[in-house]
Amino acid sequence: MATIRRMRADDISDVEYVCRMTAGEKSINDEAVGRLMSSMFSTYYARECYDSCYVLADDSDKPVGYLLCEPDYRRFSKIFRKVDVPEIYKLDKKAGLRCWFFPVPYSLMGWKYPAHLHIDLLPEYQSGGYGTKMMQMLLEDLRAKNVKGLMLIAGAWNTGAIRFYKRNGFKMVFNKLGEAVMAIDLTK
Repeated sequence: MATIRRMRADDISDVEYVCRMTAGEKSINDEAVGRLMSSMFSTYYARECYDSCYVLADDSDKPVGYLLCEPDYRRFSKIFRKVDVPEIYKLDKKAGLRCWFFPVPYSLMGWKYPAHLHIDLLPEYQSGGYGTKMMQMLLEDLRAKNVKGLMLIAGAWNTGAIRFYKRNGFKMVFNKLGEAVMAIDLTK
């Protein structure tokens, strides 16, 4: 049986693995693509924010899923651009340029929703209620820390994820250019 716990600094490689294994066939089958995906979507959070992140751990305490959260978009924008984007650019110039702009939606809406998240579970651990449990733990934690709001960006094509977020209280803020930006007000 899997358990949910706070992420630890030593979970970084397992979190990156989960990211690679849930980012699509190219990420699974091509090590370079997998490294790029984890650099873009998990490494920063596992390195910088592990105290505001959760993992789903299997019986051997190995992470098989995660919910990664950065409570402060300003901090994310500053560190991600300074530390992570240059490394991503070395792996793939186009992805590096894209990642330079990645913080923009968070910056535009950060005054109302300063936190943002990423969540992924290995397929065999999906649909077991773990994602909802991790989400509820995160929401309680952010409210206790007086964080005003939480947002995320999902592919507009990912209707299953969008349904999951809506079930967990998120509202659609906008859906443009293939990206769905969703948010939840934590002051209510």
